[in-house]
Amino acid sequence: MLQSILDFLCLSFLTCFEFCVIINIMSIFRNLCFLLLILAVPSSAVEIAQPQPDLDYETVGLFHREISNKGCEKNTPGKVHRIPGFRFAYQQTDMCEYYYPSHTALAFSVFYIEWSVKFGDENNTVKNALDELMVEYNSYQKKISRIYSIDGEYRPGPTVINGLTSENGKYIFVWSGTMPGRLYDTSLVHELVHVAIYAYHGGEHGDPDHEGPQYPGWTAEHTEFIKDTNRILEDMDL
Repeated sequence: MLQSILDFLCLSFLTCFEFCVIINIMSIFRNLCFLLLILAVPSSAVEIAQPQPDLDYETVGLFHREISNKGCEKNTPGKVHRIPGFRFAYQQTDMCEYYYPSHTALAFSVFYIEWSVKFGDENNTVKNALDELMVEYNSYQKKISRIYSIDGEYRPGPTVINGLTSENGKYIFVWSGTMPGRLYDTSLVHELVHVAIYAYHGGEHGDPDHEGPQYPGWTAEHTEFIKDTNRILEDMDL
């Protein structure tokens, strides 16, 4: 009797074991079939579609969009407008389309950041000068005498100029051109360098002979600085 019971238990155990083995084999076979099915699908069918660039586009013109304010209320010619972000800085222009005070403010900010990195600004001397600056944009050039070229050459006779810094560095004139373009194409950054040098010399002079030897302040580094800063403004479409 005991032997019969033992035989039955052994048979039952083997049956359960075999059943578990079969179940495991079926599970492995199922997973294998699923894997083969995935591998059989063409790769193009499982690739995630990537957005393609739209090659048919137009420049946004972030800073020089079409003028919607035909009345020029925000930039009335001949009227003084405050330059935002600079306490007592103002501008005026004879053309309402160019340049908006926001354009000037952004150019001032780029200039000051680059100046601080390149030359520093102890006691916020240059920042304070920008805060009290008057900018005049005009579509007409000026003609003056007794000026210097960038390399220090003296020009005693009347010369047509594209920009001017005067009144102890408190005023700059910038020729916008008859068909105004971008600020990087004007003398704005050049004049701001004069403003900074005026500030460092207590308003005595802004180094009118530039890289010439008669006045201290302007060096070849400043000339290169103007080019670098204008390249940044160009990249910004400003």
